[in-house]
Amino acid sequence: MRKEASSGKKWISPFLLLFILVSPPVSFGQIQGQLKWGQLPDIPVQEGFSAIYAGVSNGSLIYLGGASSSKLQGSENEQRKYYDQIFILEKNASSWKLANEKLPFPIASGVSVSYKEKIIIVGGENGERHFSDVRTVEYKDGRVRLDSLIALPFPLANMSGTVVGDILFIAGGNTKPGAVSENFFLALNLAESTSSQRWVNVDSWPGPSRVFSVSASLLGKFFLFSGINRDKKSDGKMEAIILKDAFVFTPKYNGKQLVGGNWSAISEMPKGVTIGVSPAPIFGSDHILFSGGVDDISDKYTDSFSLLATKRDLWAYHAGSNTWVNLGGIPEGKSSISVPAVWWNQKWVVPSGISSDAKSMSKVFSLSKNLDFGWANWAALIIYLGFMVLIGFYFNKRGQTTSNFFKAGGNIPWWAAGLSIYGTQLSAITFMATPAIVYATDWSLAITSIMILAAVPIVVKYYIPFFRRLNITSAYEYLEHRFSPKIRVIGSLSFILFQLGRMGVVLFLPAIAIAAVTGINIFLIIFIMGIICILYTVMGGIEAVIWADVIQVFILMGGALLCLVVAISEVDGGLSAILSKGIEADKFAMYHTGWDVDKPVLWVLMVGFFFLNIIPYTSDQAIVQRYLTVKDERAAAKSLWTNALVTLPAIPIFFGLGTVLYVFYLENPGNIPSEQVGEILPYFAVQQLPVGIAGVVIAGIFAASQSTLSTSMNSIAAAFVTDIYPRFRMLNNDKDKLRLARLATIVVGFIGIGSAMLVVILNVQFIFDLFQEILGILGGALAGVFILGIFTKRANARGVMYGLISGVIMVWLAKTYTDISVYLYGAISVMTTVLVGFVMSMTGKQTKELQGLTYSTLDKKVKSGTD
Repeated sequence: MRKEASSGKKWISPFLLLFILVSPPVSFGQIQGQLKWGQLPDIPVQEGFSAIYAGVSNGSLIYLGGASSSKLQGSENEQRKYYDQIFILEKNASSWKLANEKLPFPIASGVSVSYKEKIIIVGGENGERHFSDVRTVEYKDGRVRLDSLIALPFPLANMSGTVVGDILFIAGGNTKPGAVSENFFLALNLAESTSSQRWVNVDSWPGPSRVFSVSASLLGKFFLFSGINRDKKSDGKMEAIILKDAFVFTPKYNGKQLVGGNWSAISEMPKGVTIGVSPAPIFGSDHILFSGGVDDISDKYTDSFSLLATKRDLWAYHAGSNTWVNLGGIPEGKSSISVPAVWWNQKWVVPSGISSDAKSMSKVFSLSKNLDFGWANWAALIIYLGFMVLIGFYFNKRGQTTSNFFKAGGNIPWWAAGLSIYGTQLSAITFMATPAIVYATDWSLAITSIMILAAVPIVVKYYIPFFRRLNITSAYEYLEHRFSPKIRVIGSLSFILFQLGRMGVVLFLPAIAIAAVTGINIFLIIFIMGIICILYTVMGGIEAVIWADVIQVFILMGGALLCLVVAISEVDGGLSAILSKGIEADKFAMYHTGWDVDKPVLWVLMVGFFFLNIIPYTSDQAIVQRYLTVKDERAAAKSLWTNALVTLPAIPIFFGLGTVLYVFYLENPGNIPSEQVGEILPYFAVQQLPVGIAGVVIAGIFAASQSTLSTSMNSIAAAFVTDIYPRFRMLNNDKDKLRLARLATIVVGFIGIGSAMLVVILNVQFIFDLFQEILGILGGALAGVFILGIFTKRANARGVMYGLISGVIMVWLAKTYTDISVYLYGAISVMTTVLVGFVMSMTGKQTKELQGLTYSTLDKKVKSGTD
């Protein structure tokens, strides 16, 4: 049983929240209004057209060719005009412009796709003949350029097609006007050079031949829907049958070369959608929408045919559950046939084509998500952001000193420091990316959190004594005592560079969430988030940062739990059904066996994340600084254990949330998630949670980001003021140091804002892996330096320098020339640095006094765990 759409948003009180927790499942679904129709400027042609080619080139929407008709094609007294014109709608333009260039001849009824800033147009007809021509169209610097690709093996029109990865597939069609339909299935590898490209005949679908079918590309597969089977009967007359079957083709590759594939029949369509919008628009991660088409033909069929009813229902195929969902009616005038859908400016653009009254239209419509954030959600979010600023004011003490600004005078309780460490490490990467990864895969990454328990005892016993005993502000002060000022500066700069990159990532992720559900410009969101974080960090220093972290941990954990409760309540059968469906889909797999180095198998994750946990807890100023804000070494150890123990219940919360969301969307196909899997959580919050509560969850995403961001700002400022600035100028006045610390915090905050905007511009999609990659390259070598310093007496500054450089180079080589898993980069970097650093130190002499600077020379008092 599927839940029906419910209309309107719901308000929630604390009593209703309690009721949710103890009551049977209830529906908070908000399917109605998920999609919204818009209208773009009309195409400047009097009679309108259909059967056009369309696509996007360098940010501009382009329509080419097409045909107009006062009747539906094939009907009596048909008056059909073909076009060779090219119309362009530039981004933010208020009207279309007619290009000076034209197609070589008027043409319509072929296939068009967008691929790497170019539009590819394939085949077509002009009423008298069909064509085999294939061309690329590029709009750049105000001019249209047309180039030829390898032609089809034969003339073809009235087919469908789309791009899957780098492969352009063409399905069906016929070879001349009035001919029978064919079952051609052709493929062209667009990634090959033009001189090497060849059309390949691929095994056809296991069903009738067809013209006017609908194609779609989803999940790396080619989908084929409906169409008209045209064939001659025994009496010689042409017969046309509208098909309702549907198929999916899963390509097989050898490297990047297509070597075949498998066809499978999928659930039959409720109605035919021949001459529909093709390629069909994709919404969410599983939905193919059909916003037009024809589902019947007249009984007056002769050699040509008359098409009757234009489809008025907005149907969607849900690939995850292999079911069809009716998303409601299509508004009057917006049902289209014989046109392509084009993804442009974060919406699908569909020209109206031919209407049901047999007229070509010049209207252009758009179809996009309609997620109304609402004033109540905004209120919740604004209250949270305002409270963060108030924390800064509260801790903006008179008589603030530089030491207090960075170490809080050692007055932070161990439990608060522990929660702060957890909040800093959690970030938006865990809050959003972990459920998204589990939604798409399984629980195999849960071992990454468990490996923290392996790292904590080592850090407590072997590292904290050094950081506490030396009475340092920056972790890299130890490197100067142990090796040299140069190593200290290099270590500090490495940390600063890593944190600047990380700031961009943790600002970028929540900005995507807010932009997706509110429609506000993502750059404006990044700026507002960054500014608020700068305010409370500059005013209150590390004390404000830590207590803000504590509050943020409760907010983000509460938000995740709330999403869990509501999602479970929305699945028929509740938790038991989720467990059953999750097990059936193998979503609870905790590990994968094997000895591959390029896959996330168990040994890769255990080794990789052991080092990826060791790295921040031993060499990251953002974490080490927390050890210095509590009163003594025992309190520092307790804070670390607090962080580790909080991680354990977080596993079922965040990993469970990913599985629950997977089952929720599987069992509720009428709910459309985000196209980007990484945005699955905020979309769920705004779609399903009652107004006001959704704002709390989005605030949780802000909190996850800001807890990391504020820590990075304060710790970078500490490293700069302590390690870098004194190399150029000494500041003996503490007032000047404090002023510099606050100025550095502001500058760092704005750099973080800029780096987040750069991530947006670069369109980096695999954020989690990118973060691990950066950590492995920059952090791993630095952690190796600390290992050399603490655990060996032989290591010296010269050897450590060679080791550090080698660690970075080795990771770069592994990334560039091997398929080694990104999760092993940290291990490679640490081990290379230690091995090369130790060997190269054998060639030099140790000139440093090492008493109290290595574990073997640490006095018993410190080893016993007291300060």
